[in-house]
Amino acid sequence: MKVIYLITLIFLSIFFTTTEISLVYADDLKSPTFEIQMGTINITGGAKSSTTYKLTDTVGQTFQGQFNSAGYVILAGFQYINTLIPFSFKISDLDINFGSLVPGIPSLLSNTLTVTTGSAFGYAVKAIEDHPLRRSDGVTTIPDTSCDLATPCLQADANVWGDNARFGFGYNMSGTDVNIADFVNSTYYRPFPVENIDQPAIVMSKGGIATSSAATVTYKVNISGSQAAGTYQNAIQFIAIPAF
Repeated sequence: MKVIYLITLIFLSIFFTTTEISLVYADDLKSPTFEIQMGTINITGGAKSSTTYKLTDTVGQTFQGQFNSAGYVILAGFQYINTLIPFSFKISDLDINFGSLVPGIPSLLSNTLTVTTGSAFGYAVKAIEDHPLRRSDGVTTIPDTSCDLATPCLQADANVWGDNARFGFGYNMSGTDVNIADFVNSTYYRPFPVENIDQPAIVMSKGGIATSSAATVTYKVNISGSQAAGTYQNAIQFIAIPAF
């Protein structure tokens, strides 16, 4: 049996600028689709450059600057959270092909997610599948795993999947910025949430600066002897969301 497993990537980012002259406020700006923390409305600001310098500035913000005392240092103002480190997200392999599967013998493959951000508020990476692994007839599927009978797993709650008589498809996370209280070790798996039914699941996150944070996604598939032969596939979306 041959399984072709495809991964697609969606990268979301939000930028907000204004040059409106107004009173100065600092507030969280929210809508159903975005959140901007510590937003301010100032006189002017932006990025400026010449052949000899580069400058980013904010003019008109109150109480900005560095404030020191014997026991603390406060770096206040937009320029201290404005990062010179760009947000980046990489996936090491976009085509995961399990080849021929043997009933009762799990197959494992992996790729690596790498995130860099200079944002003081960090980032999150979420994942969701378009549907369970599905044969080209559009009907027959390899179900998403529910892990071992004694230790069932959920989309946001990993658990032990070590019984080779338990069939399905799932994933494990390991590495930097992974919730190790959930993915305790390499035997802990989750099923992917399903698009248009479930919410994406967080697979990596950090509340601060990340420099090439790398996590390994291990995909596991195990089929029964009664699984119909054919080519099965699905698509996984990894959604990288910077926080500003």
